[in-house]
Amino acid sequence: MRNLTLRQIKIFLSAAKHTSFSRAAEELHISAPAVSLQIKEMESDMGIRLFTRDKRKIELTSAGEYFLLYARRISSTLNEASTMMERLRGTQIKELKIGLVSTAKYFLPGMLVEFKKDYPNIKIKIEARNRLQLVELLRDGEIDIAIMGQPPKDIDTRVEAFASHPHVFIASPSNKLARLSNIPPSALNQFEIISREPGSGTRYIMERFFAEHKLSPIVSMEISSNETIKQAIIANLGISLVSLHTIHSEISNKQITILDVQNTPIMRAWHVVALNKRNASQAAEAFRYFMLERGGEILNEMFRHIHAPI
Repeated sequence: MRNLTLRQIKIFLSAAKHTSFSRAAEELHISAPAVSLQIKEMESDMGIRLFTRDKRKIELTSAGEYFLLYARRISSTLNEASTMMERLRGTQIKELKIGLVSTAKYFLPGMLVEFKKDYPNIKIKIEARNRLQLVELLRDGEIDIAIMGQPPKDIDTRVEAFASHPHVFIASPSNKLARLSNIPPSALNQFEIISREPGSGTRYIMERFFAEHKLSPIVSMEISSNETIKQAIIANLGISLVSLHTIHSEISNKQITILDVQNTPIMRAWHVVALNKRNASQAAEAFRYFMLERGGEILNEMFRHIHAPI
């Protein structure tokens, strides 16, 4: 592998992430044939296939899966080295790359208003993904810090809680459960459930609740957007579990009702998460301290008018 270049590693990582040469080309702003050519040159240099090709679909081979582990290490190490060189030069790092699960987009902009008052010159880049995608970005060093509920277990991270994170079942005000109190979990078996997609933290919490209470309701819809789920609930298409921090306006406008289901709200926590092995930039450390010191207070103030049944 003496001819392997950092550019090829970057192309390989993008192709592996998207399982598509064309989407990798879009991300890297090069042509799809250029991506294909670089991958072929890598495979020729290594003497082994990294991808299988089936018309428009590509998949990593076993060798490709193994090489992906090393490519990620190389990328993460280079990002760490870049941060350290900035520190040694005494340069003030002015860019902060924050990753967040999609649920956090309902409150993070309001927090950033306060953060920017103290650090007006920091340029902020935000990546909103589901939990599994966010873990990949964190592991690969593509973000400095992540805001999520359920922290990853398969990578070495520093995880610190900054606020409580309640989850509630919601329905249309016209749903018959909306008029009841102290609803037994078994009642959910009688209704169609609208769920987040696999890989979502909310989906994981919902499935755990169903398993713990031995429930088996029909999941009639799977939707990857909180906003679309809320519209489906307003249309009375079913019941869903959501973060309390996603339904401020709909509760205020009486478009959605929080169901008084026993053993809810399901209480979790919001966390700031960063790689342990990575040298954090000044911007990332400033944001981390801000979230730990003021995040919970700001979040509680933002949602003080919403109360879930307890």
